[in-house]
Amino acid sequence: MPEPSMPARAAAIAGPALAALLGTAAAAQDLSGWRWQLTPFVLAPSVESTTELGRAAGDVSFEASDVFDQLQAGGMLQFEGVHSSRFGFRLRYALLDADATGSSPAGALPVTYDQNVAEAVVTYSFGRGRDSFQLFGGVRHWDVDVIAGVPGGSVRQGAEWTDPIAGLRWQRRVSPEFSILLEGDIGGFGAGSDQSWSAMGGLVYDRWERASIYVMYRGLGVDYQEGTRGTGSFFRHDAVTHGLLAGIGFKF
Repeated sequence: MPEPSMPARAAAIAGPALAALLGTAAAAQDLSGWRWQLTPFVLAPSVESTTELGRAAGDVSFEASDVFDQLQAGGMLQFEGVHSSRFGFRLRYALLDADATGSSPAGALPVTYDQNVAEAVVTYSFGRGRDSFQLFGGVRHWDVDVIAGVPGGSVRQGAEWTDPIAGLRWQRRVSPEFSILLEGDIGGFGAGSDQSWSAMGGLVYDRWERASIYVMYRGLGVDYQEGTRGTGSFFRHDAVTHGLLAGIGFKF
């Protein structure tokens, strides 16, 4: 039986959290108390990582300046809901598929880099005056696959793992149409990766009543390893993905 795709696995992880929240709302017969937003993002990423595949080790680099030459697929989709009780949820799925350049003791190597990240968190929103805050906690699921070309063939290694995460979002209204948004979280704690983090900030332009424009910069880091170093099954991925995000949030 073939393995489910990454989007299917992401739905399996995020689905229970969403179902529980919507189930609570339906039981209260208060679906009208929800506000929803769907935001697709395009990205211009850079990836800097130290990756060890079995007995091979090296650095993988992918620069934003080469995005149109090397990026095969990339983007992020975000869906969130906030209830009148102040509780809510947020789901994210980010995809990065690129041909990168790796350096190793043997010299430069061609690398195919595939990173999929899915997040599901429960949120609690509150605010005062021009400032609004959102506490959140949940999980971030990683699916990383790296293929490195080596003399005489290729080496392929990858892994999947899930990190618990907790964080805070802050948004300040600076004018009727513009606001500043900052968000950060930490995770891993040895449950999946040794450590994981995310930091994002930028501007929100409320251009229309039912849609807003987002221009953000995000960094996403992780340090993960499995297996025994020096054996063919060893995999280590110490990476930071960062770059610009631009998207439109549709409210309904």
